[in-house]
Amino acid sequence: MSTAEQRTRAVVGARALLATLADGRGPYCADLVRTLAMTLLRHYPSEADIDVSAIALPSLWAEPAQVDTRREHRRRS
Repeated sequence: MSTAEQRTRAVVGARALLATLADGRGPYCADLVRTLAMTLLRHYPSEADIDVSAIALPSLWAEPAQVDTRREHRRRS
């Protein structure tokens, strides 16, 4: 079970990783990216964690079951 600090660190770290990858300024080793992703996912919030957060903070989170994850991808295509 992850602590609140570990989950927060995972979310912040995931954002930093995505920003670095989106920057596209250099070659990235697939093994390093995979290792970082696995490290971040270890404590990344589950859908159940987000459900609980959505109930407590509906202006900040939506319940995962109500979110179409394909929406962002379609918008960029």
